[in-house]
Amino acid sequence: MTQQTQTKQLPRGWKEATLKELSIKITDGTHQTPKYLSEGIPFISTTNLITGGKDFDFGKYKKFISKENYKELTKSCIPEKGDILISKCGTIGRTQLVRINYPFSIFVGLGLIKIKKETILGEYLEYFLTSPKVQKELERLAPGSTRRTLTIGAINQVNIYYPESKEEQQLIVSEIETQFSRLDEAVKVLKLVKDKLKVYRKAVLKKAFERDSWEYSKIGKIFKTSSGGTPSRANKRYYTGNIPWLKSGELMDKTNIEDSEEHISKEALEKSSAEIFPIDTTLIAMYGATTGKIGIIKKECSTNQAICGIFPNQDSLSKFIFYFLLFKRERIINQSKGGAQPNINQEIIKNLDFPLLSKIIQQSVVQEIESKFSVIDKVEEVVNQSLIKAEALRKSILKSAFEGKLVKTEEMQK
Repeated sequence: MTQQTQTKQLPRGWKEATLKELSIKITDGTHQTPKYLSEGIPFISTTNLITGGKDFDFGKYKKFISKENYKELTKSCIPEKGDILISKCGTIGRTQLVRINYPFSIFVGLGLIKIKKETILGEYLEYFLTSPKVQKELERLAPGSTRRTLTIGAINQVNIYYPESKEEQQLIVSEIETQFSRLDEAVKVLKLVKDKLKVYRKAVLKKAFERDSWEYSKIGKIFKTSSGGTPSRANKRYYTGNIPWLKSGELMDKTNIEDSEEHISKEALEKSSAEIFPIDTTLIAMYGATTGKIGIIKKECSTNQAICGIFPNQDSLSKFIFYFLLFKRERIINQSKGGAQPNINQEIIKNLDFPLLSKIIQQSVVQEIESKFSVIDKVEEVVNQSLIKAEALRKSILKSAFEGKLVKTEEMQK
């Protein structure tokens, strides 16, 4: 222990010990990659952990192994009820207490802590390990910059502060769960409001664009469209210029894009399929996780090939195109091809029926949408700020709990 932890003033009746001192054994999962089956014994990895008083839902897991494989992989590491799992990589320090007896195996990315149950409650230790101070310490103990890994040695070193009385530990756990339950209900309501706001946005667009009296033509007949390109990454000079080069992940439904994370040179532009899109071009992402995201550029930009640009013309407003594509987004994505992620192309976009309206009518439609969206935006901002405050309160509850301030002295004496 450091001098700082040695001189730490603990609440009366509390002790300090390392996680190693509070455990019978700390190990990790198998370093072997097993043969996966469609059914059998669950094989758990970091992404399966659910922090905060919940049991595993083994029915949701898609990776399973055979009984024979399970016996082989768990020779030195058998997870049991009362053990604690902790993620060693990815999201460092994600923690879960095993609350039920059910056979499963774990991968090397998870640490397994077999605690001394006569000394400390698993529920108490689970919450302690998820507290902000400990999470910060675990991040510090995980070396590396990209693929960070928490070693078993580092987990052993973590200092734990706890009441010597298990009754007091239980009181603290009960109070945390009571306050978290109230907080969870409030968060549930806030998220429900957010869901309703999404529905309201769709309703606004539906009312704005579903008009029987309008005439239509194909986007490809009204506008010039094009996609971008990616200059060779092998030539570093190509990425030292001052020409904005947008990637699909940068669109994010913005109507005023003026710059990009990366920039390319004039030479890169000339020696690739990248091209300059004029001001007020409406962009839509065609590939991957951001498919359907839209943006309007307010400065001449180039893009990668995952973006389709709809060039402006004198008869149309870019914001009208923007909101029209927003209205049609689900339909566009539903026409996508590919595996796990959607994949659209210019032909899908060019074949969309687009309203033939005067700029005056387009402007009135845009104003109608934006007046209602501005109200939604204000409500959504209040909801988002409330969610941020709720998360801050969650951390504050844990901080108070492990400073001995959450449970009053008279409660412990009852």
